[in-house]
Amino acid sequence: MNKRKINILSYIRTIIFTILFACVFTGGIIYRAQYDVINNSYSSYNDKALQEYIKNIVISQNQDLEYDYPDDYRIDIHLGYLHKVVKEYDKAETYYLKAVQKAPPGIYRALYELAAFYVERGRYDEVRDILDSFPQVHNTPLLKYQSYLYRKLGDAFYNEGQYGYALNEYEKSLYYWTKLKKPEKEYIKEVNDSIYNAANRLADLCINNDRVAEGIAYLNQAEKAKPRDYNVRYKIALATAATDPERAYKYFEKLFKEDPTRVDYIAYKNILNDLIIKYESEGNEIKAKLFRFRAENLAEYVQTYLIYPRDLDFRLTNVSLYRHGTKCKIFIKYNLQNVSENTIKYLVMDVIYKLDGQVIETYTEKIVDETDYLYAGSSIKDGTIIPKLYRKYKPEEIPKLTAEIYMYKYPDKKICIFNDVLFDKPDVKIKQSKHSLDCHTYIKFFASQILNFGNSIKTYKDSL
Repeated sequence: MNKRKINILSYIRTIIFTILFACVFTGGIIYRAQYDVINNSYSSYNDKALQEYIKNIVISQNQDLEYDYPDDYRIDIHLGYLHKVVKEYDKAETYYLKAVQKAPPGIYRALYELAAFYVERGRYDEVRDILDSFPQVHNTPLLKYQSYLYRKLGDAFYNEGQYGYALNEYEKSLYYWTKLKKPEKEYIKEVNDSIYNAANRLADLCINNDRVAEGIAYLNQAEKAKPRDYNVRYKIALATAATDPERAYKYFEKLFKEDPTRVDYIAYKNILNDLIIKYESEGNEIKAKLFRFRAENLAEYVQTYLIYPRDLDFRLTNVSLYRHGTKCKIFIKYNLQNVSENTIKYLVMDVIYKLDGQVIETYTEKIVDETDYLYAGSSIKDGTIIPKLYRKYKPEEIPKLTAEIYMYKYPDKKICIFNDVLFDKPDVKIKQSKHSLDCHTYIKFFASQILNFGNSIKTYKDSL
């Protein structure tokens, strides 16, 4: 028989390599798991016992590692993090500085961790010194560290209400991130969201303090960050109405096509009128005629299709629970007035009843139609909303009953005119159903009809 020769040396090398690889891999997992568990546990519970465990055991273990591997800067970074977790900030800074000294040339993680620590401690000047010390080279990890740090600075300033500083830092963060060969789009979106929020805040502050030109500049930045955002484009339309009506009109026109219920019809109409006056004064009768035509079309469209919250004065006058057997039904009374300048020729109401946020019933009623217009200034008094279903309600459920009431001429152009709890008092008195109360009345009515019929026959006989 031929026996195969076994290479003992190669076999041993394979076993040793496998064991070493397993040790390194397991050690890495334990290291990362320790980092995550400490971070999540501390932030979630702030447990004193956990802090003692980190101080007495985890830090000690990592100090032993530092003794065994004195040149490994990563151990010092981890020790800095552990001391930060237990709020020993001076020791944390010491270890971060040691990591910076030990880090090989061209490795910037230690500097990044130190700078991130300074951001958390509010030591922004030292963060800027570190950022200024970074070489301006096309190094992927370095570009990411710079972007992350500028974003952290932006978040810190934003949380302190310093939106101008925050905006500058966010823009630097975006600048460094977009210099990467393959920048992650999700991160760009996150930074743009931050730019949008900061610019929006600054725009509101400026416009509210009569610094409209500055406000428009910030709105332009916000629009650049989120070009399709409806709110920022609408703010630009309103802000530019007085100074640049042509630009305002372009925004209004697009926004009205996207969602006319969110556009201020009066503001849009005023822009058209301003442009008519402008072109008439310039002698441009063709454009003036064009905008008169657009203004007429706008008015007709609104009259036919749209209703705005300011067009209606809607008030609940009474909300009651009526019992019918073991179940109850919600009765709502309301007053509705047309406070617009237009006649409302068609109007539908949708009511969505919810219990603890869950829909339990919907109700729809046509309250104005072609046979009974709601003229400007006229009202519907003591209108009633009576759902179809009776339902059992536990006493603790009654304060959780809410209603959303919508009005519309066309279903895809609804406006919400009420969204609130129905009963603001916990001790709601449940009334007896009117149908039960009127039962005796119905009996008396039919009895009287029978008696009247008998009397009629008697009268007829007497006349013979």
